[in-house]
Amino acid sequence: MSDRILNTGLEAADTRLSDPARVVTLLALGGYLLLSACLLWRSIVLRPYSDMLDWIVHYDQFRANGDLAGYLLAPHNFHRLPWTFAALALDMGVLGGTNLPLIALGTAGLGLAAALLAREAARAAPPGLALGAGTVAAMLALMAGNILDAATPINITYVQCVGLSVLAIVLAQPASEGTRGPWLGLAALACAMASAFGNAAGLALWPALAFVAWRQGDRRWLAAVTIVGAAFVALYAWGQSPGGAVGGATHDPAAAGLLFLNYLALPWTRAVPSLGWLGGLVVLALCLAALLLKGRADAPRAERVACALILFSLGTAAMAALGRVADGGASNVPLRYAVFLAPAHVGLLMLALPYADRLARTKPAGTGGVLAAIAVLLLGQQAAMGLAAVRTSDVTRRLVTDFQSGLRAPQMRQAIHPDLDHAAAVYASLRHRALYQRELNLGSPPPAGRLRTAEGRAKAPAAGISGAN
Repeated sequence: MSDRILNTGLEAADTRLSDPARVVTLLALGGYLLLSACLLWRSIVLRPYSDMLDWIVHYDQFRANGDLAGYLLAPHNFHRLPWTFAALALDMGVLGGTNLPLIALGTAGLGLAAALLAREAARAAPPGLALGAGTVAAMLALMAGNILDAATPINITYVQCVGLSVLAIVLAQPASEGTRGPWLGLAALACAMASAFGNAAGLALWPALAFVAWRQGDRRWLAAVTIVGAAFVALYAWGQSPGGAVGGATHDPAAAGLLFLNYLALPWTRAVPSLGWLGGLVVLALCLAALLLKGRADAPRAERVACALILFSLGTAAMAALGRVADGGASNVPLRYAVFLAPAHVGLLMLALPYADRLARTKPAGTGGVLAAIAVLLLGQQAAMGLAAVRTSDVTRRLVTDFQSGLRAPQMRQAIHPDLDHAAAVYASLRHRALYQRELNLGSPPPAGRLRTAEGRAKAPAAGISGAN
């Protein structure tokens, strides 16, 4: 069965987009990419705060003891972050402390994920709908919350992980229906390991790869994924104890289940928190139906890729449910995690394309128009979400500047660091060394007393972008 034209039992028809639909789709895509670039620039936070203050101390310890392996691989909240720590070392040791290498790394990770997801969606579509499918997939990957991750140095770990995970999934499924070559398999395994070095959520990739291999009936690949994955996870967790976080989930399984559902509804959970579980229930039902009905042994490559993407996202949701209940209850689903749902969104889109193909062969103009309309709706959503993301970054930058100016407020323990004295000492050291002293898009200083009236707004960065766990 071809990946590009799935056989629906209907006679071939012209499925090309109509000229108006094509123009609307291209304009929406161009506007979305331009808006996303502006949002990335406007959301950049250059001055360190939260977990990055601990990263800086970790780098200073490395400079003192010279233990490079220990510096790169030492766990931070269970995560091992060699790519981020290498970029930090380059930034502090060579470039004078700008945070631009970290933001470039995050942007590259998100760009890789968006490009791969758009390509896979376009390849899964019938020829005439490839533009619309690829456009919608790219838009889903580049939502405002995901761009905010790339623009915020402490959150680049998420987009690194997603980019490498999607690459591993794509490499694990040969472009043709033939046998996977050994080098391609090794590359997929290497990318799977590399994704967990972006963020520990990459460990959710191994069950996804194993499940797809099992459904496909590929015993050799299943054995390779199982053996390598088990060994890698064991080494990754060596010397660490995640039992406390898991204990919170076992103590209150209902809260863990509710958090799981709220997570699946990201990024829209943040708009209506009280109904997030309902949206998550819909997403979960769609995902489970897709996994039960699709991706069998005789399935085309597009189905196998889509199922792996969906399973990866579900795995990250399960990890969040296990690890975050003890930190804040069932509503503790920050916007920064939304990027982990992009693979599932695109996977569901890819599995819907055969039905779009059937409709396109009977009503080609209508199908192209639907995809164009979805693209326009996503553009409008990006504008609305982008405004909220920019406001979040503005509050974060303002809080950091106010703290460095000597102002103190209770919400700073959430947004800046739990230990404000420690944070002040790190900032003093950075100021003495002339590191991380520049900020973009700061604007004018706030009026006196602003912090006393902004406590509610200050919760936004703490819930939305602060922290790297």
